[in-house]
Amino acid sequence: MRRHPLFASGVPIWAARAPGRFDVLGGIADYSGSLVLALPTADAAFVAVQAMSDGRAAAVSGARRIAIAADELLDLPLEDLARRFSGRDAWAAYVLGPVAALTRELAVRPAGIRVVVSSTVPEGKGLASSAAVEIASVYAASACFGLEVPIERLAALAQTAEHILAGAPCGPMDQLTAARGEAGKLLAILCQPAEVVASLTLPAPFALWGIDSGTTHVVAGAGYRRVRCASFIGKALLGCRGHLATSSCRESDVERLPEEMTGREFLRRYEQVEDEVSSVEPEVTYPVRAATLHPIQEHVRVQMFAELLAMPVTDRRTRLLGELMYQSNASYGRCGIGTAKTDAIVAAVRRLGWERGLAGARLSGGGSGGTVVVLGHRDAEPLVARIADELGAGYTGGSSSGAASFGVKQV
Repeated sequence: MRRHPLFASGVPIWAARAPGRFDVLGGIADYSGSLVLALPTADAAFVAVQAMSDGRAAAVSGARRIAIAADELLDLPLEDLARRFSGRDAWAAYVLGPVAALTRELAVRPAGIRVVVSSTVPEGKGLASSAAVEIASVYAASACFGLEVPIERLAALAQTAEHILAGAPCGPMDQLTAARGEAGKLLAILCQPAEVVASLTLPAPFALWGIDSGTTHVVAGAGYRRVRCASFIGKALLGCRGHLATSSCRESDVERLPEEMTGREFLRRYEQVEDEVSSVEPEVTYPVRAATLHPIQEHVRVQMFAELLAMPVTDRRTRLLGELMYQSNASYGRCGIGTAKTDAIVAAVRRLGWERGLAGARLSGGGSGGTVVVLGHRDAEPLVARIADELGAGYTGGSSSGAASFGVKQV
């Protein structure tokens, strides 16, 4: 990256690396306070940052380029900056957005900054490509500015930037996994709001792969937003306090909720939901019952999955692991964010079964397309490749450590 034409010679450059993630279990329940399990991927984003004195904030990612006045990055109202990072420049919200959040939070005023991004994490596939770029960007920038900021705080700033500047109401799982993940281990995060509680080794002989469904997933998309908002509508209707996933509300309480409700019906009784990144829209029909039930059940599924991983591997326990993944995927479907293509991939894994070395599968991330995560015997990769060839658009595997383990390098 040092030879990149954006960079000036003789000026220090700071580089960081952050991986994507496989959402093994938990997924969209993170915004409801659930326990989640994520594995950092082998694919990762590399970001290099150089401080300058030319009054510009410039970034390059492949063929995409943007340059704005440094004062805009530092002082422009966030709503205006979000509009600046829109249209063809929307990608910059994930690169310069976390830098803007960092400089404002820490009262740093660089006279200029240059950022170069190179990432192998596929975009729009539910593998947290945005979080990988965000964490690598903010981590490299913090070192470039001479700051010593805990990685968890950087992850929170990156999440805030994605909320405000990218308009994507993500939970904390992606940024924390990119920051704190360990190669070959499932990061257990209790999202209340974001606490790493364990790093669980994926026991032999298991491996995880991601099969690309060939359809694009967008966290800022309508499906994810609708389900997130619906869960908070259900929480308000039930009068639950605290985090929905661990509240005292029971499944029998949720079953009394309407299956669906329009935003207009809800707004006749309530001003809005308590979620600051959700807004109830009058014309939208929300899947209230399924979206409310999902995080309550998912939290239990994740707990059971983690407990099973800690036990000796047996055929019965392996099938239970797979069943938990299948249940989670079915719940996505009831929420309306499954797709025919991802369901076909999950069904193909289930037909082959543990007898052929495939234990379970589920849709990864925010749903509505993207990647199906598959758990199986490490020797079953040829079967994963075959399913990907027949029903998907390729597959990926492997794992690597997060940004904290890589550190920031001066290049």
